[in-house]
Amino acid sequence: MQQSLNEKRKVTRHKASRPILLSLFLFFVSCGDSAFGAPVYDVVVDPGHGGAPVRRNDDMWDPITRQYLNGYNMGMQYGEHYEYKIVLDISKKTRTYLKLTETEDGWKQFEKLLREFSSQKEFKRVVLRSHLTREDNWDDRGLSEDDPNVNVPYRHYDFPDPKNSSRMEQGRLSYINSLKPQLVVSIHLNPAGPKQSGGMAAVLAPGYRTFDQMRKITLGQAKPSAYRKLPWSCCWLRNQPGWSDYEVAMADTWVYFHGYWTNKKNTEPWLEKNRGFRYNMITWRYADEPGWEKEAAKKGPGPYALKYSEFRPEGRFWDRERSEPEFWRREAAVRGTQTKWGGDNHYASDELLRYLQYGLRQLSPEMRKPAAMGGIVPPFVSTYGLPTYINAISAYLEIAHLNVKRDRQMVLTKQDEIARSLAVGIYSLFAGMELKKDYKGPYRPAGKALDLGKYESYKEGNYFKIVTD
Repeated sequence: MQQSLNEKRKVTRHKASRPILLSLFLFFVSCGDSAFGAPVYDVVVDPGHGGAPVRRNDDMWDPITRQYLNGYNMGMQYGEHYEYKIVLDISKKTRTYLKLTETEDGWKQFEKLLREFSSQKEFKRVVLRSHLTREDNWDDRGLSEDDPNVNVPYRHYDFPDPKNSSRMEQGRLSYINSLKPQLVVSIHLNPAGPKQSGGMAAVLAPGYRTFDQMRKITLGQAKPSAYRKLPWSCCWLRNQPGWSDYEVAMADTWVYFHGYWTNKKNTEPWLEKNRGFRYNMITWRYADEPGWEKEAAKKGPGPYALKYSEFRPEGRFWDRERSEPEFWRREAAVRGTQTKWGGDNHYASDELLRYLQYGLRQLSPEMRKPAAMGGIVPPFVSTYGLPTYINAISAYLEIAHLNVKRDRQMVLTKQDEIARSLAVGIYSLFAGMELKKDYKGPYRPAGKALDLGKYESYKEGNYFKIVTD
């Protein structure tokens, strides 16, 4: 029987990431513990992009209009250097270190790596079962940019099988959710503007409470000044030329609730900027029931309304958005840390960036010089899809600005050090770690583990595992 496109994509993605001793682990992993009695955690390492720069819309399939709404974002390029190639190399190296935790011999090697960061005598034994969202790049496959299937393995949202339009194939977000991970680490590079000197940053998406507050501004129930009181207002990504951060934030709010941008004055939807109901573009438990498209096409009062005044947060997705786990992931302060907003996503992202800063200085003495690398800059904030449409903690990282020389040299020549630092940081997010006291550099990691217990004991079931139930 001929394999579907989705089956082929899964084979490609899994062939290098399937744990060597999986057959021995199956029973134990299903119980949350390995054959060694250690807790097992699923970690997805997500190298950004990977697809071809086609001149057509080729991602974000909209079930209502039955067309792709967005072009494929191939990522940053500087000269002969491509973001999608660099981040794949770093991701593969990171996965290699994480896989050491899956065997007893490998764990001994991983402990040696931990001791480069910590003076602890003993380390909590965990198994970090790692997965990659992609194993290759589009130009490794021998397809031209004009081939309609060139971006099949790299799309973010579900899409119809070109050979059988009645069958949907899973995009990257659905694939991630099918793995039911506790943590997703996305690795990207960013372009620096004329006045930017490089560095690294987190990528964050606000939750329902923030967007609802901004919706109230449009409805006249809150003053525009309420936006400036939000912690997110420091960092909203201005992705529309000539628009202020406030104007873009209000447009993102329309996208979040209605699927469309708003015009610059925030008075009506910008119908040419259709982003669709993205929560219905993926395979998970929060999608609306089959046939929702007919109701949505009416644009009447309810969850598909075009008017703010007629919008109602009804359905499984909106129940999820207002739930405690989503507040913890995307909005809350994180107890015992310096993270006062942005939830566990913010803490995990910044903590891994701190481990990069710490690790590069520990492993490479030349990186200890004051100007050797950029610092951690404020996060990028928008209604990003990946941090929103997964149940896992999202550590979405822009680790460098590719068009800044020192950043570029770092990601080209320090890939192993970056991978080792990320692997140790990921371990620390699950097990916690006490760092060496003689570190003199900036951005010392907190070494505090994530509080996963509140998600695992959620009233509806383990929040990480129910995502596709």
